[in-house]
Amino acid sequence: MNVEFSFMIIDDNELDCYVTRKFLERTNKNILIQTFQNAQWALETIRENPDRDNLVLTIILLDLQMPFMNGFDFVEEFEKLPAEVQKNYRIIILTVLTSVGSPGDIYRILTYRPVKNIVQKPLTKEKLISL
Repeated sequence: MNVEFSFMIIDDNELDCYVTRKFLERTNKNILIQTFQNAQWALETIRENPDRDNLVLTIILLDLQMPFMNGFDFVEEFEKLPAEVQKNYRIIILTVLTSVGSPGDIYRILTYRPVKNIVQKPLTKEKLISL
């Protein structure tokens, strides 16, 4: 299989992980997808696999509001990883937050260098294409 992208879905809601995964699978068959309901587990997976030079870019779809380690905590820990590890990932925030309901959180998460965009849940084909 010729893989075009790799996705890492990080969301504490099992249904959101399932729906996002199924959507991605239907959109493109040439992708790898990992799902995590705990951001700490995802971070440990990234740390345990630092040699990703021969793999495709991994897009992290990250929920902000999670117990234990929320999206902000994840991004702060991700920024501590070596630059050669970080270069293999792009973080996209996938959230129900809106600029009307939580403008402080929206502005704050965009100040982190690894965060490339924010997408309102649910993910759609149009939103995915715009990324």
